[in-house]
Order: sequence, then structure tokens, then C-alpha cells
Amino acid sequence: MEELNRKKLLIVDDSEEIREGLVKFISGIQSIEIAGEAGDGVSALEMADKLKPDFVTLDIKMPGMNGIEVLLEIKRKNPKTIVFMLTNFPLQYYKRACQNAGADYFFDKTNEFEEMVNTIKTLADNPPVNENI
Repeated sequence: MEELNRKKLLIVDDSEEIREGLVKFISGIQSIEIAGEAGDGVSALEMADKLKPDFVTLDIKMPGMNGIEVLLEIKRKNPKTIVFMLTNFPLQYYKRACQNAGADYFFDKTNEFEEMVNTIKTLADNPPVNENI
């Protein structure tokens, strides 16, 4: 696949272990380029501004600036960026808050990690017509 056709992904999570796991799962997907990683919300916004990623995986609970605040800012600046919320807090309250803030997808870290990776791959290989949460 040509480099120009690859989708850029920014991985944002305060857990280095989660970031490493995502890199491990996603690095083998030819249609995805891991453009960067951030461990906090402020760094995530700086990287999103610089890298202009197609996709962002985003944790909710992070130091400095939470994921919902980051999500609002990413969507304000670039509404076409597809944002995947990945959290240990899969409560309806958070899901609704993320949906209202513009999240495209919402996944539970404990049991939907691989489902999220598969969704990213599917979207990179076949750009979406409709996004769902």
C-alpha cells in the first residue's frame, strides 16, 4: 500500500502499557501509520495540531486535561478526525458525555480492546459512510 494512502493514528493514554499494546496490535496493519503517542491531554492536543491524524484513540482519565476535554478540542479544530474513546470507565454516563462531545466510537479497555483495533483496521481499509458510537 502506498504511504500516501495510509491513515495516521495518534494514540493517547496515560498508561504506557496500553499505548505499547495498541502499538503492538496496530503496527502490523499496513493501512495505518502510528503518527504519535501522548500520555496526557495537553501533549495530545499539541500532537493532534501538529500531526493532523485521521484517527485518535483517547483515554478519558488522564493527568492535566481529561479525555472529554481533549475530544471537544480535537473535534472543534478538525471535526473529520475519527475519535475512539478507550476507557476503563464504560459507564453510560461517560458514554453519553463522550457521544455528546463528538466521539465516534466508545470502547471498554477490559473487554473491547481487540474490537477497537479491528474497527480501526476496517475504517482504514474502507473509509466510513456513517460513524457510530
